[in-house]
Amino acid sequence: SMVTGMMHAHSGWRYVVIAVAVITIVKMLLGWFGGGKWSTLDQRLGVAMPVVLDIQLLLGVILWILQQRWIAVDALTSWEHPVTMLIAVIIAHYTWVRVKRSDNDSDKYRTASIGYIVASLVVALGVFRITA
Repeated sequence: SMVTGMMHAHSGWRYVVIAVAVITIVKMLLGWFGGGKWSTLDQRLGVAMPVVLDIQLLLGVILWILQQRWIAVDALTSWEHPVTMLIAVIIAHYTWVRVKRSDNDSDKYRTASIGYIVASLVVALGVFRITA
């Protein structure tokens, strides 16, 4: 069914989210603490982080709609998880906007490192709450 397909897509895409988050955060931390010069790779990773989260959120919203979660009894998966993930996406986008506005490479790395770590922790919290 469509719900099963969306569930698999949403569950499978998480591995892309995890991989992009780990690679991006490590690269930003290396740039920050290593005094790196902002590169095309940094730019691409910085953009990729909010984009992969956007896709995951979109898959989740479609699943939420298909399952009519807003009328479900379980507040955790019906509201807390989606709202937590939306907050994480907002943090990632806000981080990228701040990075783009910065002229200093060190500031870019610091902002991206902290912002994407916070967004990832919010994602981890949201996932942990529905799996624990």
